[in-house]
Amino acid sequence: MNQASPRARVAIVEDDAILREDLARIVTQTENLEVAGMADTLAAGRILIGTQPDVLLIDLALPDGNGVELIAEARAQIPSIKIIVVSIFGDAHSVVRAIEAGADGYLLKGANPVEAASAITTVLNGGAPISPAVASHILVRMRDRRDATREKLDAPLTEKEIAVLTDLAKGFRYKEVARLHNISPHTVADHVKSIYRKLAVNSRSEAVFEAVQAGLIRFKD
Repeated sequence: MNQASPRARVAIVEDDAILREDLARIVTQTENLEVAGMADTLAAGRILIGTQPDVLLIDLALPDGNGVELIAEARAQIPSIKIIVVSIFGDAHSVVRAIEAGADGYLLKGANPVEAASAITTVLNGGAPISPAVASHILVRMRDRRDATREKLDAPLTEKEIAVLTDLAKGFRYKEVARLHNISPHTVADHVKSIYRKLAVNSRSEAVFEAVQAGLIRFKD
């Protein structure tokens, strides 16, 4: 006799009572899902997360704080949890903050029951359900960040910085780069700090990527 698959437990954190009940109804009517509990505040949500749910449906605008806080806490406490934001806020800032905090999906309020149920199933299967309008905001934010980096490159790298970065990109260490250019390792470090600042990056790989994209360094075939 085949045993039924265990139901995924879905926690709902939403201060709007009508929407909270709508989400609960969607969960209970979807195969292999069950409501783990509901909360209408950040504080109550923290208690609910302690029950170790499999999925978290969460609003961002809660009476006692921003849902992004709970997203980050839930991700830290339960690495395997799947998190879907259901919010009226679809602007790029809110979307990116939620995703950076650990959200797996993002739906705008007003999503129809079929879309909501599908989103939960999708996220449990490893997908990242995102409303089309939200996806467009993410693309806009990415373009803005790219343009901001290009603006910073109006103060281009010096010839020495380009040479240092090119050697670093080839895998040379600071001491090796210092010997190649007859400078001290401290001077190499100073060049790297300047490169990072100009390219608005925090690592060698990011610096190389941005410099290649901007055409500042090239590698011979």
